[in-house]
Amino acid sequence: MATLLQQQATLEIEAKRNELYDFYKQYGFIHSKTIQCSKELDHLINQLFKSYTTFKEERFEYPII
Repeated sequence: MATLLQQQATLEIEAKRNELYDFYKQYGFIHSKTIQCSKELDHLINQLFKSYTTFKEERFEYPII
């Protein structure tokens, strides 16, 4: 189950992915704007991944017996 913050992060990732595609079409793969946008997208994806792993660890930290 995704939290509201995780859903918001997913929307941000989609927006950044679209921005990256636009930069790629306009400037190509190796332009500094494309590379910077790619780094920002990577950062957003890593944050989302960490939020899911943290959520999973919190769920199983205290098992119900």
